[in-house]
Amino acid sequence: MYRTAKPSQNFAERRATERKPTALLAFVQHPDGSRSACRVKNISDDGAMLEFLGAQAVVLAPTFDLVLTGAEMRYAVTLVWREGQSAGVRF
Repeated sequence: MYRTAKPSQNFAERRATERKPTALLAFVQHPDGSRSACRVKNISDDGAMLEFLGAQAVVLAPTFDLVLTGAEMRYAVTLVWREGQSAGVRF
């Protein structure tokens, strides 16, 4: 599907709150203390879509901390879905 393509009119938005596009830099703090860089592609009151930077695959635990760089904000998140270098998390 092309990036400019719009979802069909049968598409039903399941989120309770609006997503806001972002380009925030962040990192995942894994339970073992290691970190993986990512970018927050969009965010809502309930969750976010992450895009991992770099070519190597990142293994994600079912729960982890998402830390926004520069803002010094930390969220405890739950992994909802994962596809390639992208992942969806719930706060």
